Amino acid sequence: MTATPVTSITAASGQRLEVLDGLRGLAALMVVAFHLLARWAEPMFYPTIYPHGDALATFLPLQVAGQVGVSLFFLISGFVIMMTLEKTTGLADFTIRRAARLWPAMIFCASLSAILINASGIAYVYENVARWQVTPVEYFSSIVFVPPDLTAAIFGIEQADRPRWVEGVYWTLWCEVRFYALVALAYWISPRALFLWVWAGLQALSLGLDIMIEAAMPLSSGLWSLGLIVQPEMLGWFTLGLVSWKWREPGQRLVLSLLAIMASMAILFGTILIIGPGGVEFASFAPRNAVMLAMAGLPFIMFLTGSPLLKPLTWKPVIAIGLASYPLYLFHERPGMIYLHWLNSANIPPWVALIIVFALLIATALLIHKLVEMPAQRFILARFLSGAGRLQARFGLLRMPGHRLKPPPAQGN
Repeated sequence: MTATPVTSITAASGQRLEVLDGLRGLAALMVVAFHLLARWAEPMFYPTIYPHGDALATFLPLQVAGQVGVSLFFLISGFVIMMTLEKTTGLADFTIRRAARLWPAMIFCASLSAILINASGIAYVYENVARWQVTPVEYFSSIVFVPPDLTAAIFGIEQADRPRWVEGVYWTLWCEVRFYALVALAYWISPRALFLWVWAGLQALSLGLDIMIEAAMPLSSGLWSLGLIVQPEMLGWFTLGLVSWKWREPGQRLVLSLLAIMASMAILFGTILIIGPGGVEFASFAPRNAVMLAMAGLPFIMFLTGSPLLKPLTWKPVIAIGLASYPLYLFHERPGMIYLHWLNSANIPPWVALIIVFALLIATALLIHKLVEMPAQRFILARFLSGAGRLQARFGLLRMPGHRLKPPPAQGN
């Protein structure tokens, strides 16, 4: 099957974008590779704790693979959410669909990770690694997508160490849910012809805050709170994905071009997260930002243009990984380190152990997708979508602009 140009696909068609699934799989594998080959090795972490050493950790593409994978996920999210919003009848409908997509896999994977981490004793294996034991506040925060340190502060819970996510990558879900809420509200309050201009205002506000942060300007508590909403460090990626979907509307090219410029500026000159020997730091514009944009943007542009070079992403094994990319993303880092430690203790050669761990993580993700994620998603949609429709029928203000003058269509799965 050749790649299909996005302009030939409509949101209502229901056609599965196989290349998009393949891109998800590619992004997930990049994040997994980063965590199992570079994250816990020099120069990012000292001393190296991988049984296989740091032979590949200095390879530049691998060093940035984690961030590129996350950025690609954000681009895809911006694209897919616009596709979803255009066929969503109202806020209740949208909320149920997002909850069905995010929660089942998160609750299962966070629970499985927490049990495995706490039962394995991995928290005490590496003396130079910060505490890995999962506490109740960390588990609760992870399954509700709220930063653990924020949850601890809200409830006045004190911990000996700074609370952390069950898995490090969960911070990206905090970015995702804030974007979902912001774009849904913007879409809900805007007449269809004005939505992109409303979003341009939000992106401009986000970019302005980013510039203020980069210039080390003092920010009031109100501006910091506003930053939680418009997230200046990440919104540009979501906006580029949003622009990619809406580009098929020729009458909107001016505002779309403006959005693309602002989003690119936010990425190129915005803050980027760096994990180094000194811990987590933020760095301003550097060639690394441009590399990030190019490495994440190129495959996405190839997808948008229907490049035949992406045909390998339509192979069934790649698509299968793409469909299971969410559980793979949620369950891999510390479980992978635990598996590597166990295999090393069993005297399995390090590089053989690494291959086994990769295969085991992928197989686990495929099983979770088939046995947990999809059945739970179908159950939630079948159980609650009709109720969302009735709620929107009763309170018409909850409907999206295009559905307020007519009854919402019958809800389906």
